[in-house]
Amino acid sequence: MTEVDVPQVADPEIAALVRAEVECRWPDGVSGIDELVRYGLVPFGKMMGPWLLIRSSLAVGGQIASVLPAAVAVECVQVGAMMHDDIIDGDPQRRSKRAAFARFGEPSAIVGGDGLFFHGFAALAECQEAGVPVDRVARALTVLSQTGLRIGNAAIQEIRMGRRICSSTEYLNMIRDKSGALLWMACGVGATLSGADDAALTALSRYSDLLGVAYQIRDDLMAYDGTRAGKPNVSDVRNGRPTLPVLLAHQRAPREEQQLIERLLADTDSPVAERYEAMTRLVRAHDGVRAAREMSHRYARLAAKALDGLPASEHRAALAELTVPGRLV
Repeated sequence: MTEVDVPQVADPEIAALVRAEVECRWPDGVSGIDELVRYGLVPFGKMMGPWLLIRSSLAVGGQIASVLPAAVAVECVQVGAMMHDDIIDGDPQRRSKRAAFARFGEPSAIVGGDGLFFHGFAALAECQEAGVPVDRVARALTVLSQTGLRIGNAAIQEIRMGRRICSSTEYLNMIRDKSGALLWMACGVGATLSGADDAALTALSRYSDLLGVAYQIRDDLMAYDGTRAGKPNVSDVRNGRPTLPVLLAHQRAPREEQQLIERLLADTDSPVAERYEAMTRLVRAHDGVRAAREMSHRYARLAAKALDGLPASEHRAALAELTVPGRLV
């Protein structure tokens, strides 16, 4: 088995089940498109998607065996999206190794990401063979596809927001539809496959949206708070992305330094290391790190409250534990 690259969300039992399933489907030495698929999946990341899917299923009375193919499905779809994101962002590193496009070239990485998407849909369809009623599988496929479109629309918004200052509200709405939807893909598919009622689906939808915002803010902070990330810390500055720490620092800065932040976002010519150093200084000087962290924790508390719509259980408690500062946010 391959060693874990970053600290996992998944507990050892769920991590082992998903890892074994992936290794069985794509063993070491596979060729063609499956070589790209395995390269994207292994080494394993946080396994947040598979874990959320399985815990959401169990929280509404489901069984692990019946949704395990779906856990692999969301990991495939989410890794496929990351493979394409790395090309868009020009980030040559993912999970502390070379990104797929840097290893195989952009054309192959695009096809590899597409392959991950199709493997994901195929794996989800296998839940029928695992005992899930066909109507639930159909509804879960709808959740998966609609969520993917929501994420794609958010990605277009993010690209168009580049190189300029936007309002923090505009930014928060975008990351809710990007990262919040990514978590809903897992929670919604798992709960739908397991027959969740409308109240449970509403609770999990609100939980995943709020936790996704908290998580994305935490991800934004990695560029400025010294946290080790699996991709380059200079990525957002290089791509002119107005992340929340930058936006909050801009709100607090005097006009002269606001203009400097604006110029740094728009700059495509200066060495990226110089731009990153200057932006880091401004973000820290104008309290962007602390303010963004507080906002992340606020959204996490709201996510925990949203789970009150689920029946009390060890699985609801596990979902709530992700909202504790230091765990995921």
